[in-house]
Amino acid sequence: MESHLPAATPLVDPSAVPKRQRRWIRLVLIALLAVLLCCAVYFLFFTAPGQELRGNRKQLEADVRALVRRHRLIAPALYLSAYLLFAVLALPVWWLQLVAGMAFGLWLGTLWSVIGATVGAAITVVVSRWIAADWFHERVESRMDRLRKLDRTLGHNGLLVVMTVRLVHLLPFGLCNYALGLVQVRLTEVIIGTFLGSIPVVAFSVGEGAGMHPWRNWKFMTVLVALNVLMLLPLGARYLKPQWFRKIGVE
Repeated sequence: MESHLPAATPLVDPSAVPKRQRRWIRLVLIALLAVLLCCAVYFLFFTAPGQELRGNRKQLEADVRALVRRHRLIAPALYLSAYLLFAVLALPVWWLQLVAGMAFGLWLGTLWSVIGATVGAAITVVVSRWIAADWFHERVESRMDRLRKLDRTLGHNGLLVVMTVRLVHLLPFGLCNYALGLVQVRLTEVIIGTFLGSIPVVAFSVGEGAGMHPWRNWKFMTVLVALNVLMLLPLGARYLKPQWFRKIGVE
């Protein structure tokens, strides 16, 4: 049985834009992403604030809490901007989730992080389809078989595919976003699947930043594990009892 996950259909008909113009637009946008990536790496590894972010947790915690106290309305916008930038550049976002826990606490930190993950995934999927499809396809083709096999197993249901890769972490977050941009999964399925599927892992990282110490807090871990299992139940049922889904029109 062939996979229903071919390369993604462009959002705009390529024939509507001259080939040379498309090439230059793609090169400019990829160059912009490369510059932003270099700036982010430089900031994290070669500046005093970046080294503080990576190595001085107590000072970082004091600084972010002071920032939130001074700028209660601006702080969430700054955090979401950083999250979106790192998501599009396929940089690790777990440490941003730690910062969210320090700055906003468990509940608000989880909310802002899940929103950032959802919007970041949607933007990255669009970026992948508009700009980097050919370039990125060469680099992730060897891993695309995982998504294709998962697609066949889950009956070619895009929402279940997205939720599965979020809940069981088949690919890193940034790489997964670009891979989803190369397959025929609807943007609404990416948004809903990311929002729901990101909650357990995001809550874990945010909880660590908020001082919940998840590994030593059995109640907190029990809730997260139960939530993850609860969200995985429809996926397991789709695999074990596909006839149930056929009755409601899901093939």
